[in-house]
Amino acid sequence: MHIPRIYHSEPLTPGDKILLDEDAANHVGHVLRMGSDQRLELFDGTNLTFAAEITLADKKRVKVRVLESQPDDRESPLFLHLGQEISHGEKMEFTVQKSTELGVNVITLLFSERCGVKLDAERLAKKI
Repeated sequence: MHIPRIYHSEPLTPGDKILLDEDAANHVGHVLRMGSDQRLELFDGTNLTFAAEITLADKKRVKVRVLESQPDDRESPLFLHLGQEISHGEKMEFTVQKSTELGVNVITLLFSERCGVKLDAERLAKKI
């Protein structure tokens, strides 16, 4: 069975007994319909994951006991450098957003003969 992975905004340590925040509690209790004695995986953004067990699940609250932690480094070991020609409109912002989400480390803007975007110095500085 798949063990759900839930984000918790506060630092976690094994042995803690915590209440999940409202959104997480709603997801665990209502959407996933989980109950007492079921397992979760929590993470707090510190390259650690925490095995946890639900101790209380009612309509408004989900209380869990943090059991143990394990290292979980999900950063890519690759160094990615993207060369991107300047695009029209919001396409450039979309490209930058998705590139960073995928783990690109460096983005270099390129100009070419066939580039259809012509920017004055002020707009170019803003775009960069």
